[in-house]
Amino acid sequence: MKLSIRQIFFNLKMSLFILTTGIIFLAIILVNISQFSECLGALKNQHILIKKIITTNLHDSDMANITINGDISELALFTKLANKETILGSILTSDEEEKSLSESLLSTSSTFQESVLFWLESMPVSRSAMYNRMISARNLYIIDIDSMIDYQIRLINQSVLIAKITALLIAFLCLITFFFYQWRLNQIYSDIKKAYSVDTDGTQHEVVTEEIDFIIKRLARKIPVVNTNPTLLHPQSGLNNQKGMFTMFNIKRNTKAVGSLFIVLFEIDQYKELEAKLSKEDMGTLYKKLADILAMYEQPLDVIGHLDDNRFAFIMARNSKDLALSEAENIVKSVKDSIFTTQQGIEKITLSGGIILKLPSKTLEESLPEVAKLVEKAKETGGNRIAQLREKADMFR
Repeated sequence: MKLSIRQIFFNLKMSLFILTTGIIFLAIILVNISQFSECLGALKNQHILIKKIITTNLHDSDMANITINGDISELALFTKLANKETILGSILTSDEEEKSLSESLLSTSSTFQESVLFWLESMPVSRSAMYNRMISARNLYIIDIDSMIDYQIRLINQSVLIAKITALLIAFLCLITFFFYQWRLNQIYSDIKKAYSVDTDGTQHEVVTEEIDFIIKRLARKIPVVNTNPTLLHPQSGLNNQKGMFTMFNIKRNTKAVGSLFIVLFEIDQYKELEAKLSKEDMGTLYKKLADILAMYEQPLDVIGHLDDNRFAFIMARNSKDLALSEAENIVKSVKDSIFTTQQGIEKITLSGGIILKLPSKTLEESLPEVAKLVEKAKETGGNRIAQLREKADMFR
């Protein structure tokens, strides 16, 4: 099965989207680490402020009042910052543990701030007692700060681990994507080179992409001998008529060494309905489009003929039956997927077909009735398919 360039580029876009999503996630994790670090800094600043407050000299009451009130305001701010939510906090943290630590920190911080104010406003006679009370509140406060610091360090370590894994995964996927799509794009480029080096000597160009294969088949339509005699052409499709097909077949068979020949016969499944509904001009338009589709698969040694209004013969020179069958099935699929525009509106048609290997012992005229039997078998099984002989001559599939 050939690759689709469209699918390759779609997969490439999806791969780049996944990698971009991974990079965005990595960026979010790094921002989250930064936020955890800010919380950790706020906790360390509380340590510094506590030490500064308890060592404040109260002999100059006015200066001490200004200094301590400023420090308490900062302490309240850093306590709030230490409990600030982060981007991935709800994913990485335990709600119960974080809630417990936050509540305890806010409570001991508030108690310490109150005890500092009592100490600041106390009379000299009771100042020592107030100081001891403040130290006791400080000890509990420091315990909660240290617990919160340990908690924040644990979250930072978890985030760093996730960031490392994500970064390694992105790097690994980047390498795989790079080498895989370098290989795929090289295949496409190789097919393009084959497409612009197509010649007319019947050489088979093996390609891996559907679109380039289609282009090569179209470029290969440089048939050395072309019928120009109107009596050898079908008046509606412009293809060889039966006489013209026999003439071209004999010319090409005698001018070049021909390997295996396969005869494919197509019939329109909806022919009776179309003939009853469409005018002669519309039928001619339909035949011309069918002829264009068939011609897209024509190679230098092939011959295409429009035998009568509902039969198209395609004599294929191919290396194997599988290749000939595959192309015949692609023709059927192309016709099914195509839209035929007429004066009556848009029409959709399908083809039934049969394929046989032309035996050297039989003439083309003798082989056509055998293929016609296969076409009937294809129609009996629902149409829109190619029938072929099984191993036994009297069996079909």
